Amino acid sequence: MHHPQDDLLIVYALTLLAQEYKVAQKEEWALSLADGIAEQHGLTVSDAIRQLE
Repeated sequence: MHHPQDDLLIVYALTLLAQEYKVAQKEEWALSLADGIAEQHGLTVSDAIRQLE
């Protein structure tokens, strides 16, 4: 069982992956996944990352 804080870390990791693949379709895929996970917690991707800091 994972903790909601784990999802924030996953969102952060996906945004890093998206930055690495800026030109590839993987960027859109990673950002879409990050957005979906953040949204499940009522957050934007930016808000989720800020909560990790």
